[in-house]
Amino acid sequence: MRRTIATLIGIALAAGAVPAQAEVTVMAVRLGANDVVKLAKFYEAAFGLKEIDRVGNPATEIIMRYGATVAEAKAGASPEFLLLKREGTAAKDPMHHAILRVSDVKASVAAAKAAGATVERDVMTASIGGSPIKIAMLVDPDGNALELMELPTTLTHLPH
Repeated sequence: MRRTIATLIGIALAAGAVPAQAEVTVMAVRLGANDVVKLAKFYEAAFGLKEIDRVGNPATEIIMRYGATVAEAKAGASPEFLLLKREGTAAKDPMHHAILRVSDVKASVAAAKAAGATVERDVMTASIGGSPIKIAMLVDPDGNALELMELPTTLTHLPH
């Protein structure tokens, strides 16, 4: 399981393990949506993301970011969360999913369930590089897989 999680998270949380010649940060996460407006409401209710832009009328893509208000989210520097209209013929690959670092995985699972997510795998504890982490796997209302990870406050990235 250690290799699987490290592979999925890869550059997103282990930027410190990237060779010195490359500086890598997470720019965005993109998920498919049958109804981008409806799914954006889920991510706002469950995880506090705010809509900062939208493409198309009707919307074919909604761009979200963290912030206490929409203005703060627009001015912020957190990675963007993009919801793109899913084509009807698009394959559903269960390995493509968003990984969210949360401070309280049980509370985050409860908030996501209240907003319409289903729990695929409830909170479990694992060890990566000797550090305990808590993980839960959810499915958002549009069928996208979500991995919620609670890391110890002393762990800034996942070791390999």
